[in-house]
Amino acid sequence: MNQRAFWKYYRDFNFFNLIFSVISGIYFGAVSGTLIFLSFGMFIGYLGYETFRKNEYYLYYNLGFTKRFLLKKVWICNLIFVTPLLIILFLFL
Repeated sequence: MNQRAFWKYYRDFNFFNLIFSVISGIYFGAVSGTLIFLSFGMFIGYLGYETFRKNEYYLYYNLGFTKRFLLKKVWICNLIFVTPLLIILFLFL
């Protein structure tokens, strides 16, 4: 499995997700922004990637990654990375 290609997808996908989540976090609070990053932000990331970088899916398909696999792995990585942040936010806020 080509990890470098996945992490490029992860960065590009979460670029859209992160922008939306940070703006939401400013308006609704840090905990809400973090939860939006894990839930609705994934939809925004998918929508942004589909709109601006749709042709790159051919590259990932040629490397053996399906769209479903990529989305599932991005969600799992986001969950792993954000869970400690959520625990800290719930403990101190």
